[in-house]
Amino acid sequence: MSTVSFRPARVFAMQLLYSMEITGATAGEALPGVLEAQPLQDEQKKFGMKLVDLVQAHREELDDEIKTAAVHWELDRMAKLDRIVIRIAMVELLYVPDTPIKVAVTEAVQIASKFSTDDSGSFVNGLLAGFMQKKGIVANPTKKDK
Repeated sequence: MSTVSFRPARVFAMQLLYSMEITGATAGEALPGVLEAQPLQDEQKKFGMKLVDLVQAHREELDDEIKTAAVHWELDRMAKLDRIVIRIAMVELLYVPDTPIKVAVTEAVQIASKFSTDDSGSFVNGLLAGFMQKKGIVANPTKKDK
């Protein structure tokens, strides 16, 4: 069992995806600057890059899910960081089975609260709750998280 914290990996993924979205750079082009600002252990970098790759591979699907879950909100009206944090949480919920559901949601809410607007944490939480309800994703309190 690893004792490495993966929050820095999620923050790294958010920063890299944000840099790519703002500048139009590729992951490879944006990576050196983000790594300079956010030094990581190898295991954290590997996990962060996995999240970036998954978000890029499923971005259209993720954005469709966000549009469906975001009642009365248009994708382009959302804060960029909120969208990115939501995409990361969604790929963890859908494609990273080792991440406990509660961890994916809690990390997204806390990262959005720290790096985005005052209302971002509750916005991200509500949107992910709607997404999980639609997908039938439930954190089972009687089942021990991995």
